[in-house]
Amino acid sequence: MKARRYIFGAVFLAIWTCSISAQNPVTTVTPGNAPVITAYTPSTDVYKSETIIPEKKPVPYSYIREADVMWAKDVWRTIDLRHRQNMPLRYPLEGTMSDGERYSLFGLLMEGIKTEEITPFEYNAITAWKDPFSKVSNLEEVYRRSGGDTISDNDGNFLRVGQDMTNILQFQIQEQWFFDKKHSTMQVRIVAIAPVYYTYYDEFGQPLPSPRRSIPFVVHFPQCRRLFATHSVYNPKNDAQAMSFDDLFMQRRFSSTIIAESNVFGNRMLTDYKLGQDVLLEAERIKEDLFIMEHDLWEY
Repeated sequence: MKARRYIFGAVFLAIWTCSISAQNPVTTVTPGNAPVITAYTPSTDVYKSETIIPEKKPVPYSYIREADVMWAKDVWRTIDLRHRQNMPLRYPLEGTMSDGERYSLFGLLMEGIKTEEITPFEYNAITAWKDPFSKVSNLEEVYRRSGGDTISDNDGNFLRVGQDMTNILQFQIQEQWFFDKKHSTMQVRIVAIAPVYYTYYDEFGQPLPSPRRSIPFVVHFPQCRRLFATHSVYNPKNDAQAMSFDDLFMQRRFSSTIIAESNVFGNRMLTDYKLGQDVLLEAERIKEDLFIMEHDLWEY
């Protein structure tokens, strides 16, 4: 019995000695040489994260045959950035943080347009988001429409002086709901996304009675997915769970309100035939109809 205790004690002492040696490596001193001291590098994390957002790729859409789509409906929504759930899409207000690790949604779109990874298209009416698109003429026009200060140098090259992103308060998205009879699933895919710019003063600097809304451009969402997948967005629920912009939209982690649906009246908006609180009630009715449509396709 005593022999077992001695053996156990010796093993424990050996393991403890090895752990101490690993934590405090011995500095070897050779004649004529000074000891080599390794510089200490502090870390703000208690663990090493294996999630690398910049190397992620978007999960491709599954192929959908036209014959498998037995029902479809176009829906337009507004994402209000002042809503608490949508704040990760609005901040930082400067468009990007100083270290360049995190962007706001509008700041990321502008970065994609600047690098020509995203193509901005003209916005005429909410019903004209489908092909054929017409492109915005140039980058300077994009900045001008979205409240940016623009100037050109002596050679006529465009320079960006600054941009006020605090007046981008909403985004409008167009999405298509459809039922895939091959997989017996109701699916939704975002087709387009557009920022909404608020103007509080007229061209003479006088305050307007009510804010004037404008849409500087529209982008095709599938084209944005590659850029969205490689940039992280702040996760207010969990710092340990990294999330990209593509994850946020594909998992529908945003709050929105329905503003229109495809209809016989030229896809008119809800505000064209409803007022006040009735607009919200009509939006809830459309939302309920989408749920009932999927529910009624099943037989119990």
